[in-house]
Amino acid sequence: MNAWADPAVCNLENATPVSFTQLASGDGTALGACVVVDGFQMDRALFAGLRDARSRRAATAEKLRGNRVGLYADWTKVGNPPSEPERIKVVGEVGRCETQWPGALMVMGYCHYTGGSILLVSEIYRAGSF
Repeated sequence: MNAWADPAVCNLENATPVSFTQLASGDGTALGACVVVDGFQMDRALFAGLRDARSRRAATAEKLRGNRVGLYADWTKVGNPPSEPERIKVVGEVGRCETQWPGALMVMGYCHYTGGSILLVSEIYRAGSF
């Protein structure tokens, strides 16, 4: 799907720190911005806390809507998503499933199963490297 941000344009040097709560709320204030946020990655989603990341069907469960952010990345460059929750710092451009691909008949990945806030990832830093 080629849905990710270019690290030459959006990177840790020029990203604006944002709180997970603000990003996950989808209030639109950061839409299109290059941001950096900390959280726990599980599969192709980011969570504020380890408990949510370990929840059953964490990336798609309706009860966690608004408490997670979908991730779109060039996984060959940033590393495959973990099979167990992992603390990360992620840099990317803010988007929303509902508006990211206007006119698309079908969207693969995170937005295929749920909606809400997403990050088009340019860089991922694993715990221990920040």
